[in-house]
Amino acid sequence: MKKLLLAAAVATVGMSAAQAAPTVYGKLNVSLDQVENNGFLKDADTTEVNSNASRLGVKGEEKLTEKLAAVYQAEWEVSTDTGTSVGDNKDSKGTDWKARNRFLGLKWAGIGTLKAGYYDSYFKTAAGNAQDIFNDHNHLDITNMMYGEDRLKNAIGFETDKKLLGGVQFNIMAQQGEDSTTDYASKGQEGKRDGFGDSISTSLTYDNKDLGLALGLAGNFGVEGKYAGAKIAGFSEKYYSDAVRVTGSYDFGKIGANGLVLGALFQQAEPTDEVTGAEGLKEQSWLVAATYKVPNTAWALKAQYQSAETSADSLADDVTIDQYGLGVDYNLNKQTRFYGVVAQQKLDGVAIDPLTEDDKKTVFGIGMEYSF
Repeated sequence: MKKLLLAAAVATVGMSAAQAAPTVYGKLNVSLDQVENNGFLKDADTTEVNSNASRLGVKGEEKLTEKLAAVYQAEWEVSTDTGTSVGDNKDSKGTDWKARNRFLGLKWAGIGTLKAGYYDSYFKTAAGNAQDIFNDHNHLDITNMMYGEDRLKNAIGFETDKKLLGGVQFNIMAQQGEDSTTDYASKGQEGKRDGFGDSISTSLTYDNKDLGLALGLAGNFGVEGKYAGAKIAGFSEKYYSDAVRVTGSYDFGKIGANGLVLGALFQQAEPTDEVTGAEGLKEQSWLVAATYKVPNTAWALKAQYQSAETSADSLADDVTIDQYGLGVDYNLNKQTRFYGVVAQQKLDGVAIDPLTEDDKKTVFGIGMEYSF
């Protein structure tokens, strides 16, 4: 009997060893922020502790054959500043276990990966770290100003292997609306959303680390997204839209300016079909960013300017939101970063009530990020 139990235990261990263990990972990013004129409201000054998209996830890859593997990921946003469970407090700024990227897929070696689930659009991922240096910050992330920073639910996507085409990667995602009863004309897309590929997100990217060059061209077709300027102007905030995004970055260390990286982004978005009452609605956005990692130190300096301009036939003046931001990082090690930020957003093109509103919002913050 003992020999039988020992043989069973050895077999179980052998089977477990043959399977790749999933990777548990995460990031906690907590900041203390002083916000002046929050929401462009006069004297609406607040001191906040913010979680800044802290997250916990599990991911892995399991070999099925010599050329085929199963891939998976499940990630949740964790609210470190409120600790509020879903449904406990609808007025809370955060909830525990908010859905982030999750998918199941198949990966063909040297060819590409097919994924199905809920994850970042390829329009969004076309903007790399060099184009959104305040990524995840509650107030300063470009998602607060620009269309297109979305995850798509009910999505099926395919990504080619970067090695297949010498650093060029093609990505395409089809989103299913799964709704056969609603007409979305008032939200920018006429007709029902009840078929395959009601929304399409695609990108073509090029990444060459030897040259220090990264480029991206992305398009959304019928993808719902936020227009911050439209909301300020009194229109609806979200529309199903067609959009194009162009991004690029260059590492000047390849020509001797060690530590300096510049990035830029330009995009334009408009509703897929014209919306009654919001004819001619369009958003044009752009940004330029610079990061300088001081050689042989733990310090990095950052600067970014971004602008989003919203126009429509019924608006006498375009609604423009500008953001000027500076940051400094101290990287204690590969996992731990301390940082400080100062930024101002300026609103133009709309009437400001001098008694209740202000055209400037300012953020001062210090924080710590730990990745594991």
